[in-house]
Amino acid sequence: MFGASMEANVSILKLTSAMARHATHAHQITAQNLSRTDIPDATRHHVRGFEASLRALSRSENPKVINSHKAIDVEAEMLSAAQAKGRHEAAIAFWQSGLKMMRLAIGAPQG
Repeated sequence: MFGASMEANVSILKLTSAMARHATHAHQITAQNLSRTDIPDATRHHVRGFEASLRALSRSENPKVINSHKAIDVEAEMLSAAQAKGRHEAAIAFWQSGLKMMRLAIGAPQG
């Protein structure tokens, strides 16, 4: 009955869910980096960008954590944490918007 429109909304929800999981993973790696700032010679880890991670998953590869071989910089890690938070909040906002569109499509009460 709903056809391609409903399928597109479901795809959007899947994509935004993946965006939120990626941002959460990036935040976890940043927290791990911050927890290792007092370890001599500790190096910074980071995750691939969301688009690169999606490409890796589409090829059945593991979207790896990358060791940059650079020293951990607290200011850079704080910036990374703020960026991950922003990406997570954006993904949640897109997800909520997708749910609202699906509710409108099926005539469910808004709330």
